Amino acid sequence: MNKPVVIFFIVAFNLVPIFGVVFFNWQPFEAFWFFWVETLIIAFFNSIRIVFSQNQQQATLNTGSPHMYHISKAIKYLLIRIGIFLFYSIFIITFIGFVANNNTDKSTVLTTLFFQNRFFNLSLLISIFSQTYYLVFYFFRNGTFFTASPDRYAALFDSRQLVIHFAVVLGAFGSIYLVKNTSFGNYSSAFIISLLCVCKCAAELFNYKTAAIGN
Repeated sequence: MNKPVVIFFIVAFNLVPIFGVVFFNWQPFEAFWFFWVETLIIAFFNSIRIVFSQNQQQATLNTGSPHMYHISKAIKYLLIRIGIFLFYSIFIITFIGFVANNNTDKSTVLTTLFFQNRFFNLSLLISIFSQTYYLVFYFFRNGTFFTASPDRYAALFDSRQLVIHFAVVLGAFGSIYLVKNTSFGNYSSAFIISLLCVCKCAAELFNYKTAAIGN
């Protein structure tokens, strides 16, 4: 894929939570939950990549050797990632969704959780569509699956987990400071969401640059 196009899509997609704040009254929970569900979506598509990654050397691509399918490795990876997702979901829903939510109407959290938030649902559909596009055209169609190693996609902990930890901790301290020591307390939610988007965007751009160098 053309490098400027990839960078454009990474930056544009990471602006979704900010767009949600400006036009759809998103609180930090919606942004963090969107990010976390997106992580599970990516894990699902990575499990497909694990199954079909052939890990062949360039010199053996035309030998007609039978394909290997890493089904058990993919299932193990996906189950562990689902477990991690559910474990951290408890903290995101409890502390960000209900305890730290500035919105007095907590029903918005349940609306999002039960897929009644239309913009949130649309954002997830866009994420699924983009992951499907990348899988079809930049894994199967361009032949990446021939040389890709299944271990390349099987990391149980990655930069996304680090980003969400960093954003939660720094965002919490930053918002407390804004509320107690400045006149910008009303912008604490926007600060947390913006911090999350910037950290996430930086991590994904770094991962893309690393992958490009590796190829």
